Amino acid sequence: EPDPDTVLNFLTEMEFRTLSARMAKQMGREAPMIPEPTATPAAAAEDDPAEAVPFDAEKYECVRDAEALQVWIDRIRGRGWVAFDTETTGLNEMTADLVGVSLCVEPGEACYIPLTHKAEAGSDDLFGSDALADGQMDFDTALSMLKPVLEDPAILKIGQNMKYDAKIMARQRGAGFADGITVAPYDDTMLLSYSLHGGEHGHGMDTLSERYLDHTPIPIKPLLGTGKSAITFDRVPIADAVPYAAEDADITLRLWKTFKPQLHREKVTTVYETLERPLSPVLARMERHGIKVDRDTLSRMSNAFAQKMAALEDEIHTLAGESFNVGSPKQLGEILFDKMGIEGGKKGKTGAYATGADILEELATEH
Repeated sequence: EPDPDTVLNFLTEMEFRTLSARMAKQMGREAPMIPEPTATPAAAAEDDPAEAVPFDAEKYECVRDAEALQVWIDRIRGRGWVAFDTETTGLNEMTADLVGVSLCVEPGEACYIPLTHKAEAGSDDLFGSDALADGQMDFDTALSMLKPVLEDPAILKIGQNMKYDAKIMARQRGAGFADGITVAPYDDTMLLSYSLHGGEHGHGMDTLSERYLDHTPIPIKPLLGTGKSAITFDRVPIADAVPYAAEDADITLRLWKTFKPQLHREKVTTVYETLERPLSPVLARMERHGIKVDRDTLSRMSNAFAQKMAALEDEIHTLAGESFNVGSPKQLGEILFDKMGIEGGKKGKTGAYATGADILEELATEH
C-alpha cells in the first residue's frame, strides 16, 4: 500500500491539485492546500518602462492606403521587429479567408489594415451584399508591400500562436507573387509562455493578458454574435474591427517584451530556442502539405487489424459464454456486471452501466 504522507507530500510539491485531492480522498486524508502559482508580470518593467503605457483603443490607427502603410513599414524597418496578427473568417487556417492585418511596433501604438470587409446591407439590398466596404486598402497592394517585410530575415515578427498566422499568409496570392508569403523569422508569445510557465495556466491571449498585463482584452463575442445570428469577421464594421484587431497586436508586443527577457533568468532559453521555436514552422509546413499515404500498406494494415479484431471478439464471446455486440455499451455492461458478477458497476441516468475506457482500464487491473 502507498504511504499517504510520502504520496501526498510529493503531489503537493509537484502542484498536482486534482490528483492530490483524489488521492487524499481515497486514503481517507484531508486534501492538502496547494497555493496558486504567483505570477511576476512586472518582471520586464525594469527592462522597458514602456510597459506602463496604458491601453487606449482611440489611439489605434486604421490604415486605408499605401501612403499610410509605408509609414508603418518605415517604422518597422527602423525598429527591427513588429507584432503581427491576422483577422480571418474562421478558425481553420487551411480554409479561412484573410480579412485584415494588425501591426504594432511600440506598446500603445498599433494599427489595423482592413482588406476584405464586406459592405453593410442597405435598405435597397434585400439579401445582403458581398461588395467590399469603402475605406480599405487594395488587397494586392497591401500584400505586395507587406511581403518583403514579413519575409525579411533582419526583421523579427512577433505573434501569439504564430503558426496560425504563418499558415494564413502562406496561402495568400497577390499581383506579382504566386508562391504565398513565408513569415520568418518569428517569435511566438504562446510558446514563450509555455516554455516559462508550462502547466501553471493556459497560454491563450486573454489568459496571458489578464495575468501578466492586468488587462482584459476586448471580447470577440459581442462583435461576431452567437448561435444562428453569428457572423464572420468580414461582416464586422471596420470601425468596430479596428480597436479589437489592433489591440491584439498591442497585447502581443507587450507580452513579448514581458516574456523574452525572462528566458535566461528562468534558464529555459535552450528549451525555447532549440525545441519550441524551431518546431513551429516545421509543424506549419507539415500541416499545410499533409501526409503521403501508401494505399497498399494501409490496406494491408486494415486487413490485419480486422482479423485481429475478429479474433478478439471470438475470445470475448468465449469468455462471456455467449455472443453479443461488443460495441454496445449496454450489452457489455450487462455481461460484465450482471452475468459475470464483476464488482464496481455503476448505472447512469438511463439505467445502463457505465463502460467507458477509464472504467474498463480500472477493471482490467483487477480482473
